[in-house]
Amino acid sequence: FYKKQFTMIKIVPWHKATVLSRKQLSPTVTKLTLQIQPPNTEDRPTTPFTFLPGQWVDFKPLLTPSPTSPSSSRPVPPKDAIGGYSITSTPSNLPLFELAIQKSRHPVAEWVALHAQPEDLVTVRVGGNFTYSSPSRSSSNRDNVNVMEQSQ
Repeated sequence: FYKKQFTMIKIVPWHKATVLSRKQLSPTVTKLTLQIQPPNTEDRPTTPFTFLPGQWVDFKPLLTPSPTSPSSSRPVPPKDAIGGYSITSTPSNLPLFELAIQKSRHPVAEWVALHAQPEDLVTVRVGGNFTYSSPSRSSSNRDNVNVMEQSQ
């Protein structure tokens, strides 16, 4: 007789989001503003989208654009391409959140920099265990996250 040990793995759900805007912050960084779509039981988990300061998202553009999206003639990354990007907004801004995406040849980052447009649909899931918390500061003092890039 022997005992089996099992490790519990938390499965983090994917959530649909809509691109609201894309803004070039510098020659190498793009800010993407997104809005999480409300969860429903038909095609997405009912678990609400939440995150803590310091976490990132896995990010995939959906291959099928929304009917009102102008993306039908624009290229999309391969179906299995996933990008991981820093969340630069605070949880208090939900259902809106922002990502900072550095320019690269990665297919998802390239899609964001060149092709993402308002109303495009994407899926995201939260990742990362390195989070920020400050018991000495009230939550009202943690409403801003700054992203800086040094020019050379």
